[in-house]
Order: sequence, then C-alpha cells, then structure tokens
Amino acid sequence: MNKIQIYSPAKINLNLKVIKFDNNSRKHKLKSRVSILKLCDVIQIIKSKSLNIKYHKLNKKIYLADDIIKKTISYFDKKYKKKSSFNINVEKKIPVGYGLGGGSSNAASILKFLYSYYKINPNNFWIDAPNIGSDVLLFIDQNPKMIDGIKSIKRIKPSKPRWKKIFIIIPNQKNLTKDIFLNFKKKQYHHTNIKTKNDLTYSSRALNPEFTRIYDFLCNFRDDFKLFDMSGSGSSIFVSFKYAYVEKSIIHNIHEKFPLLRIEKSYYFS
Repeated sequence: MNKIQIYSPAKINLNLKVIKFDNNSRKHKLKSRVSILKLCDVIQIIKSKSLNIKYHKLNKKIYLADDIIKKTISYFDKKYKKKSSFNINVEKKIPVGYGLGGGSSNAASILKFLYSYYKINPNNFWIDAPNIGSDVLLFIDQNPKMIDGIKSIKRIKPSKPRWKKIFIIIPNQKNLTKDIFLNFKKKQYHHTNIKTKNDLTYSSRALNPEFTRIYDFLCNFRDDFKLFDMSGSGSSIFVSFKYAYVEKSIIHNIHEKFPLLRIEKSYYFS
C-alpha cells in the first residue's frame, strides 16, 4: 500500500452540563453540544512488518503516557482476529490535555482506516468506538453532536451548515481531567458571578491560577464575543467575535497581556 495521510480533527464543547455521577460506570453523566474544528493532527500510515507508532510535535519526537492509537489497534485486532502491522507517524498539532479531544480523534481516525483497510463494515464504528473511549464516537463525522448521558451521542444536522471562525486560547498550565471532575464532585470550588455554560469552569478556576487570570482578562471583552467559554475539562478557552473590526485589536491586547500565550485561529462546523 502507498503512504496514507489522514487529518484527525479537534473538537470543542460549546456547552457542558454535569448531570450526575453514575456509580455503576464510575463516570459523570454529561450533557454537551460539541462541534468539530479544522485544527487537525496529521497521521501518516504505511504498511510495515511490525507495528510502530511515533508522535511528533514541531518535528520533535514526543512520548504519550496513554497511547490511545495502540489501544485502538489492540482492541481491533483482538475483536476482528487481525495482526495489524503499520508504521504510524502522528504530527500533533492539537494541544495534548486541553479538552480538545485530540486523543479520541486519533483513535477514531485509526479505527475508520482499519475498517477500510480490512474491508469491514464501517457502521461497526457505533459499536466499537465507545469501547475504546467515551469521546471517540464524537468523531464519526464532522456534524455537531449532542452528548446526553455517558454513551448517548446524537448527530445534529445544522439547517445552514458552514465553517465559522474561532480562536482557541491555550494556557501554559494544563488541567488534569480526573482532578477537575474530582473537584467538581466534592464541590471544592466557589461560585462566582462569571457567566459560563460549562459547569467545569468553576473547578478549573479553583485549580488553575493561570487559567483564572486569562479567563478574567477575557471577561473584559465579553460584549464583543459571540462565543466565549472553556472547552471540556480545559484548560483551553475558545472565543469568536461578533464583529470583525474588533478582532485584531482584542487579539493584540491578549498577546500584550500574556506574551507567551498560544492562540490558534481555526474554524468550527455549525
């Protein structure tokens, strides 16, 4: 086979409501609207004599403690009685550990590739994806999704679908998902007057001082934002502007206040 290149997109949670903690699954039930971004990891695959997975960021090799691609292939091979052997190179353009779903997206991309390579029914994705990770099913296609529960994910078909500009703000300090949910479960946070559609924002403020400084600074421009919130368990923040003429000056103000802050311009599908 020739080298195959796959674009593996990020996502944002436009809102997120924690419904309750489910004692059976030991997970939180969520309600959330999710949109896919044009910001992508790039995955290159070529046939090999053994399975080799490498991750790179800015042409430098990186190591991930939880290799979800390896987990995906292991699950697939065991279920479908295969022995997959590929060289897989992943250029990580989606920040790791910021609530943007890069790992789940990589798993979805690899799973869809394996279906195609082995000529297996792609509709099996609905069954296999939740067994690999709770967010993997979000990446079945580019349509927005609604999470309602733990494994209940529904497609939303926009009446006038299009790509809309958005900026993703990446603090230097990450959030650990398990810590954010534990803080929320124990209610070890303070409600403030901030307007947020993400229940986990309060826990992020309690645990991540840098996030709080950035978030509070952005609140000064709230009237200029069409969208503004934290994605997932954070610590990334997304903003889109009501008016194009204020965009440049506000981005400049953010960079001036936080010169080391990474800001990614992208587009979300809605």
